[in-house]
Amino acid sequence: MKSKEWNLHMKKALMKPHLEKSKQRVENAYQKNAKYYDFAVKVFYPLMGLRIDEYRKKAVEYLNLNEGDFVIDLGCGTGLCFPLLMEKIGPNGKLIGIDISTEMLSIAEERVKSAGWSNVELIHSDIEEFKFPTEINGLISTGVFGYLGKRTEVLEKIHKALANNGKIVIVDGKRPQKWPSFLFKLFVKLSSPYGLTESYFENDTSEIISRLFQNVTFEDLYGGLLYITAGEKHQNPKITN
Repeated sequence: MKSKEWNLHMKKALMKPHLEKSKQRVENAYQKNAKYYDFAVKVFYPLMGLRIDEYRKKAVEYLNLNEGDFVIDLGCGTGLCFPLLMEKIGPNGKLIGIDISTEMLSIAEERVKSAGWSNVELIHSDIEEFKFPTEINGLISTGVFGYLGKRTEVLEKIHKALANNGKIVIVDGKRPQKWPSFLFKLFVKLSSPYGLTESYFENDTSEIISRLFQNVTFEDLYGGLLYITAGEKHQNPKITN
C-alpha cells in the first residue's frame, strides 16, 4: 500500500471510534429532548432572532416542487417541514422522512396522523447508512450535515438517487466570521442540549455541494451562523479520491 493511501487508511481507522461516539451522543441528545424541540424552534430560538421556520419555508421554495413529486426530508425530526412539503406535492406525491431518533419520529408520526396524510413514510435510520431510493425529485435537509462524518459519501449517494433535474437544498451551520468569539460560544452552549458543538459549524458541506451539483446557490443566514445552499443534478459529478 502506498504511503499516501496508508496514511488515509490509518486516519479513517483512528477517526471511526470518535465518529461513532459523536453519533451516539447526538442521537441520545435528541432522544432525551425530542419533546422540547418544537418549543425550542418556535419560541426559544425566535427570542434570539433566529427564525428557523422562515428558513424552512425558503428552503422548500428552493426545491421548486410540483404536484405529484417524490421528496425526501433527510433528518426530518418532528416533521416541521412536512406541511410545507405536502402543500407542494399534494396527495399524489410521495414524502419520506428519515431520522435517527425514534422519539423525534414518534412526534412526526403524530403530526402525520393528525393531518391525515396517507402518502408520508417515516423511516428510522442512520443517515450515513441509509440506502436512498431512486428518481427523487427533491431532497431537503435542515440542521443535519454538521453532525455527519461521511458528508461526501452521503452527498454522492444523494446525487445518484436524484432524478434528472432533481434538487437538493440544505440549511446548516458554519462558523460566523463577524461574530465575537464569546457570542458564538454562548450560542453553542445554549444549543448543546441538541448535541451542538463548535465542530458542528466547521464542515465542508457547501464545498461538496458546489463540486457535485450544478446551478448551485448559497446564501448566508442569521449573520453568517447559518446558510442555505441549493443545487441541481444535470450530469455525473466529478468524483475525486
